[in-house]
Amino acid sequence: MFTIHSEELGHIGVVMKKIAALFVFVALAATPTPVLAQGQWGNSFTADEARDARDKGSVVPLRDIFRRLKSQYGGYQIDANLYNRNSGQVYVIDWMTEKGERLRITVNAQTGRIVSTN
Repeated sequence: MFTIHSEELGHIGVVMKKIAALFVFVALAATPTPVLAQGQWGNSFTADEARDARDKGSVVPLRDIFRRLKSQYGGYQIDANLYNRNSGQVYVIDWMTEKGERLRITVNAQTGRIVSTN
């Protein structure tokens, strides 16, 4: 049979506190801060916010931009997001060309003009 002495209980309490502090640290470290989540693109819109912007006419509908990209590059859209940048609102679109090349295309959301292609 085991006998636990009071000094061992004190040691167990210290160890448990250290383990709990480690869990809290790991949880906080794994949680992205808003600045890190924004990355280089700025604040991203939710789907509802993007739809509202389109309905108000403040951004060009994505279907119009997709049509233009399809005629220019062929292929199809992989992903698209609307972001706020210092220069205004932009779509960042991942596009797969007919030739199998993956492009990241930044489009001015107010004008529909292509800003950059990577």
